[in-house]
Amino acid sequence: MRNILKYCLTFFVTVVIIISCVLYIQDDNNPKVKGYINVFVKEDSYEYLKQCSDKFMEDNNKAHIEINSIDDYSEILNNEIYNKYKFTNVLLLNRLEFENLNENNIIKYKDMMKILDTYSKNFSKSRINQVRIEDKSIGVPLNSKPIVLYIRSDMLREYGYSSDDINTWDDFIKLGIDIYNRSNGTVQILNATGSDYEDLISLIIMQYIDEDKTEDTIKNEVKERIDTLRNNNILNLNSDGKFLARISSIDAMRELKALDVECEWTAINPPSISLGTNRFYCEEGDNLIVLDDEQENAELVEKFITYLITNTKVSMDYIQEGKFFSSFLYTYKNIKTEGEIKNFTGKSPLVVMSNIEERAPIMKQYDKYIKIKSELLD
Repeated sequence: MRNILKYCLTFFVTVVIIISCVLYIQDDNNPKVKGYINVFVKEDSYEYLKQCSDKFMEDNNKAHIEINSIDDYSEILNNEIYNKYKFTNVLLLNRLEFENLNENNIIKYKDMMKILDTYSKNFSKSRINQVRIEDKSIGVPLNSKPIVLYIRSDMLREYGYSSDDINTWDDFIKLGIDIYNRSNGTVQILNATGSDYEDLISLIIMQYIDEDKTEDTIKNEVKERIDTLRNNNILNLNSDGKFLARISSIDAMRELKALDVECEWTAINPPSISLGTNRFYCEEGDNLIVLDDEQENAELVEKFITYLITNTKVSMDYIQEGKFFSSFLYTYKNIKTEGEIKNFTGKSPLVVMSNIEERAPIMKQYDKYIKIKSELLD
């Protein structure tokens, strides 16, 4: 009996040792990265980045990543951060914000072409173009802003129309004039307040941008289009005014799905300049820009940024809530993209946006677009 117990104990100890060795070898074959990163983000991106970084550090316990919410990015450039560690600073900002911040070409950033080359098929060509300056990449795309026309389809039906009646700006204007008159001047169909106005300006600039046109010519054409919309009572310029359409992106989807009133919205491509011309447009999204990379953090930076852009499981939860729209195209292969969204009919707005994101053409003179937008919205 004693011999049996002795053999059992010996066998048990041997098994434990073998399992421990296997786990050690597996862990050694998958070395954890280490180092220190500071990530500076706007408030609306903080929650997503914080959740991702916490999960990443669970799997890489020698990595130290701080997510910081900040209003003024210039603070990072004007104040050198001193601490006992050598942190690599990463900024999350769009191309327009980057250009405004880098007005005097003082930002030293790491070229991120290695990651972009690896995952190039999972970013649209237009999105990659947004982060290119000459032969370098200022950063890696994280989120995007495909431009959508949101239509209150139940109100549209009351006036005998549907979203199928809207293809061009001329269609939209004729429809808007009719609804304004029939509503006794109470409904100006397109909202043009706050960020909706900025998105409208962005869309029209993109529609008129042309390498053969001067900046002044494009600005005049944009102003003429806005004047035409205003003079025909298309634009709602009052925060409490009635409207039934919005030019926006994922933010509007979040706001519309949160409405408690009974309503039906439909997401479609924005109106084109003329019949048969392009209806696929994307504004500048936020990019992960690495500053003065400390070489000892290089492996951590690459692995963390790769984790952020490819983590489709976490990003899809935020996408469905309307808090985030990933630039990583593989994300939208998920069947959840086609799921119902509260207060929406027809195609899911996520399907419409992902289609726009993938098909939007490259803007050949993106720098010109950024400059004109900065001047018109100043």
